[in-house]
Order: sequence, then C-alpha cells, then structure tokens
Amino acid sequence: MLKSEIRKDLLAKRKMLTELDCLKLDDLLLIQLQKMDWSTTAVLGSFYPLEHQAEPNSMLLVKYLKYILPDLKVAYPISKEDFSMNFYEETDTLNINNWGIHEPLPFNKMEPQNLDTILVPLVGFDLNGQRIGFGKGFYDRYFARCSQNTKRIGISYFEPIPNIIDTHQFDVPLTHCITPWTSYEFQ
Repeated sequence: MLKSEIRKDLLAKRKMLTELDCLKLDDLLLIQLQKMDWSTTAVLGSFYPLEHQAEPNSMLLVKYLKYILPDLKVAYPISKEDFSMNFYEETDTLNINNWGIHEPLPFNKMEPQNLDTILVPLVGFDLNGQRIGFGKGFYDRYFARCSQNTKRIGISYFEPIPNIIDTHQFDVPLTHCITPWTSYEFQ
C-alpha cells in the first residue's frame, strides 16, 4: 500500500477511538515497554502527544522510565518551519508551536549523537520498520544526524501492515516498535 492510503486509513481508525479505548491501549503499551531492555538508555528523546489526534500517551511511558531510571535525562523536539527539529531537555514551561504541538523552552539543546533512545510518534509502520508519520520528514532528517546506535522506537496503537511500497531513499527505519500487543525489533 501507499503511505498516503495507509495514513488516511489509520487516521480514520484513530478518530474512531474513544478516550476509554486510548486509556486501555496506553496501559497495554506500557506493558510492552516494560518488557524492553533500558539498561543502555541515559538520555531519552520523546514527544508530547497530540491530544486531538488520539495519539499514544508517551507521557505515561516516560513517567515509568523515569521511575526505573532515576538519572534519566529526557528531551523533547522543537520543530521549525523548514521541517528541521532539535531536541531540548524538558522544561516545566511549554510553548505550543504553529501545528499545536507542545514544545519545551529551548534552553539545553541535546546533540543528536547524545540521544540513546528516541520514542517516535507515528501513524503506522510496516514489518520492515518503515514508518508513516504525517509526511513532513522531520524525524527522518533528525535520525540521519543521530548515532547508528540510537534506538528508534515507534509507538503505535495498531499492528504493522506487511509492506509500504513507496519508501523514499531518505527514510530512516525504526529499530523497534511497540504496539499494545507486541513489540517488534528490526534489523
């Protein structure tokens, strides 16, 4: 299937989810997250979930990781109009950008090669670790600047589709993905 078709289908499915559905799915995602090895993660990149998009609650996952890794540093992205982004250490005060996404104040920039793991928002993914986002390429551009050892963990309410047929040469696949029922590791 084409990315545009998959994106349209999965976003329609996300719109059908109730708040209670999302709470249940988030609890199941947390169980999958707990099964993963976090021993090499000292600096985590995450994201603030889009509330109006029925997006997985990454804040619940981060809260758990901070509990098991008390010295964990967490950073969140700030996106720019040129489709680039950088991660900054979390702050108590947040800004809301032009796309309605929460962002930290730009105080302590985290260099891409210093992020051990990045929790990645996505609309969908395939069995090869190719992701479907919102089509702007922010994360692919950022991943190209990260260490090859950086874990890129997608978080999805839905299971993968078999194959995305219109991948681009600049697409950077995930290393892992978790769904409410399974976790995936890609080569």
